[in-house]
Amino acid sequence: MPTSLPDDVKHLSWAAEQLGIGTSTAYRLVAVGKILGAFRIGTQWRVSVPRFLAEVHGAVADSESR
Repeated sequence: MPTSLPDDVKHLSWAAEQLGIGTSTAYRLVAVGKILGAFRIGTQWRVSVPRFLAEVHGAVADSESR
């Protein structure tokens, strides 16, 4: 059974670091659906890197165009 994740999937702590928030805050946000691209494997949260980056950069681009 592989112990490492594919390159396009990271732990929720990675997303927290990218957003500049604490891991506890990330868990609260993911529980209410605010971190897009996150999904559960058993009891652990993972993040789809391509979807996460698309959502984050899309939100930044939208706010800059206003």
